[in-house]
Amino acid sequence: MSKSIEVSYIWNRENVEKLFEASYKYQFEHSSRRYIGWFFIALLQYGIVVALKKEVFAILLFTTIVLFYWYYGKKWIAQRRAIKSFEESEFKDKEIRLTIDEDGFELIAPKKEHWSWEEIDEVVSLGDDIMLYKYPNFHYIPSSGFKSLEEKSQFKSMAKKYGRLK
Repeated sequence: MSKSIEVSYIWNRENVEKLFEASYKYQFEHSSRRYIGWFFIALLQYGIVVALKKEVFAILLFTTIVLFYWYYGKKWIAQRRAIKSFEESEFKDKEIRLTIDEDGFELIAPKKEHWSWEEIDEVVSLGDDIMLYKYPNFHYIPSSGFKSLEEKSQFKSMAKKYGRLK
C-alpha cells in the first residue's frame, strides 16, 4: 500500500476562474448537446442569408442577437453565476485540505467528508492542474496543492489504477 498524498491549497477567486474555464471547455468537448448546437447555429446562419436576400431586417436582427448570445453571452452568464456562487460559498478564501490514498479522498478542511474512488466519475489532467468530476460538481486541484511532483505523479498513477484518469 502506498503512502497517502496530502493536498493543500486556498480556494480563491483565481482558482474558481481556472476551474470554470477548464470545466466549461471540458463539458463542451464531451457533450452530445454540442451537435444540436451546431445544427441550431447552421439554421441561424441560413436565416441570416435568407434575411439578407429578402431584406427582412427583423429576422437579421433576431438571428444576429441569438448568435452573439450563443458565442459570447451564455459563457459570460455561466461565468457570472460561478463567481456569484463562489462569493456566497462557505469555502470562499479557505484552505482546502485533502488526503488521498487507496481508500479514496478524505476532505479534512473546511469540513470532513469522504469519497471513495468509485464515487469519483473522472479525474482530468489539465496540463499542470487536476480536475475531479464527482457528479454534479467539478473539484479543482491546482498544481501548487501538491507538495511535490512525485506526489502528483503518484496521484495520477492511483487515478489510472482505478480507471478514473481521462
